[in-house]
Amino acid sequence: MNRKDLAGMLEYAADLMEVLGEGEFRAKAYRHAARNLEQQEADLAELAARGFKGVPGVGPALAPLLTEIVQTQEFPYLAELEGRVPPGVLELFRVQGLGPKRIRALWENGVNSLEELVRWAEQGKIRTLPGFGAKSEASLLEAARYALSSMRRVLLPVGLEAARLLLADLENAGLKAELAGSVRRGLETVGNLDLVVVGTPQQVRSALGRFVEEVQGDVLLGRLEGLPLRVFCTDAASFGSVLVQATGSREWLEALGAIPPALATEAAVFEALNQPFVPAYWREKEHLGLPAPQAMLQPPQLRGLIHVHSTYSDGSATLRQMAEAALAQGLEYMVICDHSQSAAYAGGLRPPDVLRQWAEIEALNAELAPFRILRGIESDILPDGSLDYPDELLARFEVVVGSLHTSLGLGRAEQTQRLLRALDNPYLSILGHPSGRLLLRRKGAEADWEAVLERAQQNQKVVEFNCNPYRLDLDWRLMLAWRDRLNFSLGPDAHSLEGLSDIQYGLLYAHKAGLHPDQVVNTWPAERVVALKKMG
Repeated sequence: MNRKDLAGMLEYAADLMEVLGEGEFRAKAYRHAARNLEQQEADLAELAARGFKGVPGVGPALAPLLTEIVQTQEFPYLAELEGRVPPGVLELFRVQGLGPKRIRALWENGVNSLEELVRWAEQGKIRTLPGFGAKSEASLLEAARYALSSMRRVLLPVGLEAARLLLADLENAGLKAELAGSVRRGLETVGNLDLVVVGTPQQVRSALGRFVEEVQGDVLLGRLEGLPLRVFCTDAASFGSVLVQATGSREWLEALGAIPPALATEAAVFEALNQPFVPAYWREKEHLGLPAPQAMLQPPQLRGLIHVHSTYSDGSATLRQMAEAALAQGLEYMVICDHSQSAAYAGGLRPPDVLRQWAEIEALNAELAPFRILRGIESDILPDGSLDYPDELLARFEVVVGSLHTSLGLGRAEQTQRLLRALDNPYLSILGHPSGRLLLRRKGAEADWEAVLERAQQNQKVVEFNCNPYRLDLDWRLMLAWRDRLNFSLGPDAHSLEGLSDIQYGLLYAHKAGLHPDQVVNTWPAERVVALKKMG
């Protein structure tokens, strides 16, 4: 748990109080404390050790509670609040544009699930409620349909962690097992867990009994973390054949042809079919007809971290802590990209804050040399397509990442023009998380991506693949289509020290998109990254 996690718990508790229509004073106190916690520079353990003294908004009533949460890693009152709200009403938090007050209004009027929200909106009944209208009803209907379609899926890291639990149980039972299905292929979101195990159904059920609900021949069916579970049992002699089949995808398997039934390894399967071996991440319908790339990006080839945040905006680690963590990983540089001033909700930097940060960067660069912190910014792309800050300040940044954070609901044509104008800006180095999507939460901006990426190519702009597992944006399918025409950056978008590890998803999707190492600007020396502004 870090400061951001604890602040998120307080915000969520405040949301639940508002949904329940009680504790208004406490809800405001929790929100005030949450905002101030995120602005602290000390880590959470240090704050707890001193009883949160000096943190505005954390008084004698709240400090012991926060200390207990840190010590026990539990928040019983939050669990109590959550238990008092029906599960269907909690689902409404998944709908973009619904805050706690509007959720309460819907609940009071009989809307107590996503399905009910969709039904009411389709019948035109939402617009009749106080505080809603025809326009808000239409936007809520679209957002609720998206939330409903996403509800039975989880992010890739959740699927991977659930799979690790199962694999550990099987290993402890002495059974050989491999991950299969969409999790193994590395899809952004997954709707089921698939494993292949050398063992009998009885042996596997003994190891995974608490997760197994049904046995159908050699396949065990169950559920874990809300996900359907399928475990394919086989013998060692057929393990490779079953693993290829269970990994998929369906379209790729159809193109591969009939799989020999009794081969021990995947390599033997491809050899028997007289086909070159295809890694699991390259087995999607989008890869059909494309040879798997040979020169794949490896962690030692990364020279810099691009797009990380600090306590200057909404990060939980100081500039020094982030730099020292990057240095400890053997990297040569880090591009700090705190939020710009228009992102006031994220502690965006006003010009005096920028100058103060630059002074600290200069001092740290002198101390940590030859490691280097580059003066970057995540500048909001404003609704008209201009970048946040006047040109004279933008010119002094070494790297400018321009990102969409607001007005994501603009029409396709208007959003396209907005992005094209941003890409025409000479100060832009990198187009950050282009669609602004949040997986399983919101779809992100709609635009003519062919036109946008063509303009990026014309203006020699880099496009970011945002490695945060909630974003994974630009979509890897577009990266695959443009892999020979554009350069990409892998941006962990880290708001904490833990978030730096999200670069692993950048490596995975660089592989899935078939990017050559030199197309990934993180492999470039710092001066070549700084020169991007001159190239634009």
